[in-house]
Amino acid sequence: MTFRYVFTGIIFYFLGGRKIPLDRDALLVAGCSSVSTLTWAVGLSYVSPGDSAVLSYTMPLFSIPIAFVVIREGVRGRELLGALIGFSGVIVYSLTLNHGSQPVGAFFTLVGAVFWAAYSVYYRKLRSREPIPILTTQFLVGSIPGAVGSLLFPQISPGINLSVDVVYLVLFSGVLLFVLWNGLLRRGRVGRITTMALAVPAMTILVDSLRTLALPSILAVVGGAMMFLGVFIANWSRDSEEVGEKAA
Repeated sequence: MTFRYVFTGIIFYFLGGRKIPLDRDALLVAGCSSVSTLTWAVGLSYVSPGDSAVLSYTMPLFSIPIAFVVIREGVRGRELLGALIGFSGVIVYSLTLNHGSQPVGAFFTLVGAVFWAAYSVYYRKLRSREPIPILTTQFLVGSIPGAVGSLLFPQISPGINLSVDVVYLVLFSGVLLFVLWNGLLRRGRVGRITTMALAVPAMTILVDSLRTLALPSILAVVGGAMMFLGVFIANWSRDSEEVGEKAA
């Protein structure tokens, strides 16, 4: 993960005109992002993939109150309802996965979800600023804790697989993912956009079914449908609301 942060940060550094803002808000984005990644990684060592998915995707439920406190974004019942329905779908889907987790892992994973929600809210708060320099700070400054941990506890196995993994993590799970996520949050309400993240585990069900050429279980289908329903409810709005949101 440290390689991902460092190389992604370097790419953003050159794309953003070699700027590294070090003001309070930019550093908060970096800090929240780093804590989110580290706690999620630690949590995954103690919880099953199914529990990790459930706990990580509590993020929309945390983002709505954080947005209310940090940027005074009003809570809309439809967005909260969509987040609750979508998260319920994640729980239903998780029943098809293996469990066997420890409380400490659940704690770290929940902390990761809270900080994921926090830096997502700050993307929205900083929407009037250039996004790429903010992302540069997020990854270069945010890489420091991971770099220190890697030096103290090196676990690197050089090889072709490592190179492929780093390229994928940097280009797709780093640059592309965060440009899109930042761009979405700059253009839409936190409650609506963060709920869209629930489409990720829903799409995972479809992709896994196509990959294995096997029909998903009933629970997986029901869970995926609930996730998509939650995303739809949170993002559905009347024309008058859309006009008011764009004006804001």
